[in-house]
Amino acid sequence: NGNPPPVTRSAKVGEDVKLILLGLLNGVAVSLSRTLNGRLASARGAMTASLANHLLGFGLLGALLILKGAPWERLAGLDPWLLLGGVLGALFVAISSWAIGRVGALACALLIVTGQLAGGALLDALAGRLAASDLLGILLVLAGAALQRWQGGKPRSRG
Repeated sequence: NGNPPPVTRSAKVGEDVKLILLGLLNGVAVSLSRTLNGRLASARGAMTASLANHLLGFGLLGALLILKGAPWERLAGLDPWLLLGGVLGALFVAISSWAIGRVGALACALLIVTGQLAGGALLDALAGRLAASDLLGILLVLAGAALQRWQGGKPRSRG
C-alpha cells in the first residue's frame, strides 16, 4: 500500500534514548570546546580564540559540504536577518572563551544554560506558550549556578 510500517513503542523509546545520548554527548563536546577555547583565549586573547574556532569550523564544514555536493543555490535570496545566527554564534564563542577562564567550566555552562532558558522563556512568552513551571525551572537552574559559584557567602577560590 506504500505506507511506512507503524513505529512500535520500543522503536520510539530506542530513538528517544539515542537522541538523549546524542544531546548529552553534544553537551560534553560543548564543555570541552569552551575549555579548550578558554585556554587558547588565555594564551592569545578571546578574539583570536574565536577567530581560530570559526576558521577551523568553516574549513571543516566547507570541506564536508564540497565533498557532499553543497547546494549553494539554497543560500540565495535569504532574508539577511536569518544570518544573524552566525553573528550571535561568533559572539558566543568569543565571550565564552573570555569568561571560562574567569569563572570556570561548570559556572560558565550553568550561566549559559540559564541564559538559554531565559531566552527560550522570553520567546515562548511572546508566542503565548509559557507556564509558571517553566519559570520555576529557570530559577532552579540559576540557584544551582549561584550555589556552584558561592560557598558560605565567599567566592570560590581558583586554586
